[in-house]
Amino acid sequence: MNINKFWEDYDPISKQQYKHVLWQSILLTVICMGTYTSIGLASNWFVLVLGIVLLFLLMYLMLKFQFNLIKHKSIEKKYLLYALIAASISLAIYWSISAIIGQPHNQMDVYDDLNTYPLYVSIIIFVILGPIFEELIFRGFILKGMFKGHLLLGLIVSSILFGLIHGPASFGEFTIYLALGLIFGGLYLITNRIEIAMICHGLNNLVHIVIFLAFYN
Repeated sequence: MNINKFWEDYDPISKQQYKHVLWQSILLTVICMGTYTSIGLASNWFVLVLGIVLLFLLMYLMLKFQFNLIKHKSIEKKYLLYALIAASISLAIYWSISAIIGQPHNQMDVYDDLNTYPLYVSIIIFVILGPIFEELIFRGFILKGMFKGHLLLGLIVSSILFGLIHGPASFGEFTIYLALGLIFGGLYLITNRIEIAMICHGLNNLVHIVIFLAFYN
């Protein structure tokens, strides 16, 4: 693969001028974060309903802005293989570093939630909603939106933000999530299908749940 071709934004998130895409991406990021927080951490029905309303607003604005994120066509089998390989690499990096520094604080919080919530709720939050919303925010609205036409810089910045949002308590913990951000972002750029990054992210989280149930619970 030509490395210059890799960084070429040949399928931009939007055909509008960059200044419009920038502000639209910022707005969608804020709404997406509100949606994820409201639905994922809903403590009562009011918060859940608020999250659902924000979800419909998010989908409406994505259509209105004509953001080219979700492709309405079948996924190539080789891309699913890429997702599996990338998930394996991300897990190898995670467990290699955590074997030295211990489990990240963010992951311990997830384990606490697994002990608190029913298993199906944990799967919905960590395997489905988390990967979908986080990939939309970091790989969609930030990497391809705010940094439209500047994919290398977008990959770096979005991965750094992805690392910081997981609340690392040490440089080692930050390195784990930075690496995951780079892997998910690189996978998106290679396949140009954000769905593949979501699948990879979901597989990564699912394996952590299985490991917790088998060894930590």
